[in-house]
Order: sequence, then structure tokens, then C-alpha cells
Amino acid sequence: MTRPASLARLCALLVVVVLGAYACFWNLAAQNVTGDEYIYVTAGWQYVHGDFAANREHPPTAKYLFGLAQLLGGQGALAPRILVGLLVLGVAAIIFFWLKREAGWWAGLASAAFWLLMPRANAGDRIDRLALLEPVMMFFAVAALFAGWRWARTGKTWMLAVSGALLGASVTSKVSTIALVPAFLLLPYLFTGLRRWRPAVRANLIWLSAFVVTAVALYLPMGMRSAIGYMLKVQDGQNVNGHDIPIAGHIYRFAPWWGNFWFLAEGIGVAALVVIVVGVALAIWLRPDKLIAYLGAALLLLIVFYTIAARIALPHYYYAWTPLLVILAGLGYARVAQRLRRPVSVSLLAVAALVALVAAVQFTVVVAQDRPTGIARVSDELRSHGVGDGPLLAVGMMPGVYVPYPALNISEDPSRGPFVAVVVGDDPRFHLDPTLKRLLKNERSRFTVITLDSLQLWVPHGLVEHGPTGFVLSS
Repeated sequence: MTRPASLARLCALLVVVVLGAYACFWNLAAQNVTGDEYIYVTAGWQYVHGDFAANREHPPTAKYLFGLAQLLGGQGALAPRILVGLLVLGVAAIIFFWLKREAGWWAGLASAAFWLLMPRANAGDRIDRLALLEPVMMFFAVAALFAGWRWARTGKTWMLAVSGALLGASVTSKVSTIALVPAFLLLPYLFTGLRRWRPAVRANLIWLSAFVVTAVALYLPMGMRSAIGYMLKVQDGQNVNGHDIPIAGHIYRFAPWWGNFWFLAEGIGVAALVVIVVGVALAIWLRPDKLIAYLGAALLLLIVFYTIAARIALPHYYYAWTPLLVILAGLGYARVAQRLRRPVSVSLLAVAALVALVAAVQFTVVVAQDRPTGIARVSDELRSHGVGDGPLLAVGMMPGVYVPYPALNISEDPSRGPFVAVVVGDDPRFHLDPTLKRLLKNERSRFTVITLDSLQLWVPHGLVEHGPTGFVLSS
């Protein structure tokens, strides 16, 4: 390789590393703490202090890590968010080294860059800028897939054991990646075929042993039998009872099969999604090989799990698909460069690169402009209007919006009044009490109304309380 080429590679790598660090860490404390994030961070803090009572409906590993991060970086959401950012960088490193070997240096770098800079919204400005379970789950899952592939390429048995252990860590972060187990069990047969089944069975046993031992070891501190029993009970209850969620302007108790695809398109943008889908299609079309079969099977298993096995859909579930989509798309565009005629390949790659660049620039602007919104601004607004300490009434919102802010002394319970202010959300799943709705309409002149992003803060000239006839305004 010539010196200018080496210098170009070094400069490109440095640019990606700097932009990736910006995407993962810049302005990280600005956005609101979400309800789920607060639960996981609080549970993690309790776990590392020996209390395993909280959030037993999910496995413990991600929360162990969140707790350890808080021991090192201070209690609260910021340290776990930094940990998640490091794991996102870790996924980028895996993508780079994996595709560098399989498709070339530039294919690896471009795919890693797209992973680092692509939007993944619907939970804050990006799902993996929050301390949620999915980023931890998928870091371990991608690492497990990579280790399994390296075993298949090198024959090193210890890589097989590492792969099983990593998926054990993934499943005990969030159980969804249990769906990936068949992909790992089928991997040996891609290389041995069905006739030479003995080496494949031996590989399966080694992988399964590492997987089971790791999962059991990570579950033991919280009481494996009771914890898994409780988790299965809660998850089954969600599948039976559903979970109200707005999708495409409608409220669904049981998500339609396309619900997670809707969130995927909303989260990364239609244009970026088209680039990814085209890349995946090209990977399958242009001489699919064992790697495409392996990754494609893993992606298909996760899609089936989230669209068929799970009867609910939440805005961040699609995150589980994104690393595999990026890797497959990267392989697809690399094969365009290698196998199609130059005018066609240059045109396709130029369009894909332009769309990806626009999406990346838009995301970097979002990160730069990130700030506290809605409920996180209430305390400052009350102080600026001279409102003293006292209980606040929350209406029109999920408890998860305000629970992360216990200092606000806010509740949806009318008996906690009288209230010094009313915080009104716009969640269509939560309707206002008729007497409160009438009070806010008929007595508007006796309130100071402040708009805080999607919320309204109603500060009464007096107090709001709940009596025998409903909500009233008292002096």
C-alpha cells in the first residue's frame, strides 16, 4: 500500500472515531430520563448493593452493568449512558473488523460509520443514548455472532465457548435474543454439511455448555428459579392482556404485525431505511454465501420473534434488528463495488452514500440541539413564577414521564392535593377527569398557562383540589 493510501485510511479512521465519540457522548446528560431508563438505573444501583427485588420481569446482566457504572461514575443515569455509549462504539469496532476481513477495509469503515451516525430515534434523540436494555443486549449478541463466525473460520474451540458465553450475557440482559440460538446451532452445519454431523454436534454441545453456564451464573445472585418464573408470568400477562400503544395515529392494545416496522421507519427515516433494505437485498442477490446465510438467519429469527411471538410492540424494540441490518447492507454494497460494472456500481454507491450522509448530518444536529424537555423543565418554570413547594397533579401522561423526577412531588392521585399546579400531557391514552377538564376550560382566566414542549403547566391563582363534586379551584 502506498503512503498516500495509508494516510487517507488513517485520516478517514480518525474522522469516524471522532464523529462516533460525538454521537455517543456529546450532550449526553441533556435529554430527559425516561421511565424505563429510571427503572433500570435504579434497579442496577440496588443490585450492586445486594437488593434484587426491583424489575425482576427482566433479566439482570444489563442492570448489573448499570449498577457498576454508577459505582464508578456516580449515581444516576449519566454513568450508565456513558457505558451504553462505549458498547455502541464496541459494536462499531466489531463491524469494522468483521467486514474488513470479509469485504475490505473501506467496506468495514463505511459500515461502522453508518452504524455510529445513523438515527435510531423513538426513545429520546437515539435509543442507544439512553440506559436501556436493548443496546446492552445487542452488543453481546453481535459479539457472540462475530465470535461464532471466527470459530467457523479458524476452528479455534475457545472462540466457540466465547460465543456461547456472550450470548448468555445477551439473553440475561434481555431475553429477546434467545431467538438467536438456532442460528448458532446451525452454524457448524454450514461448514460440515449434514453428512459430517459428529463435529457439528460436538460444536453445538460446547457452545450450549458455555451459554448455559454463563446464563445460570449471571442469574444466580437474584435467585434464578423465582426470577425466571416471575419474568415468564409477567411476559405472558403482557401477551394475554396487551399494552396500549399509539402506532400510526391509532391506539392498539395488541400491536399489528407491522408495528415494529412502522417504528423502524419512524426511527431511522424512510430514506435511510430504503438504503438499508436495498443493501440487504443486494447482499442476498449477489451470490449469497455462508456469511449471508448466517447473518440472514439471525435477522430473520429476530424479526419473527418481534412480529409473531411478541404480541406487543414498543418504539424501541426495532433496535434489535439494526446492527444486523447495517452489517448485511454493508456486505451488499461491498459486493456492488466488487461485482457490478463500474457505472452501475458508482451510481448505486454514490446515492447510498449521499442518503446516509444526509441522515448522519441530521442526527448530529439533533445531538447538538438536545436539551431537557417537558417535565424536566417544570421545576425551573415554577420557581420563575414564584410558586412554592407543594404537590403537583399529573394528567394526560404515563407515570413513566414524571416518576424519574421524584423531587417534583408530582402524582396522578387526586387525594394528594391540594395542588399548586397541574401538569397536562397530550397522551391520547389518558383522558382528563371531566370535572378537571371543565375547570380548566371555564376558569382559564384564573390560571397562568405555560407551554413546555408537549406539556402544559397550569399554575392556578390559588390551589386546585378534589372534593365531593370533583376538581375545584380554591383561594
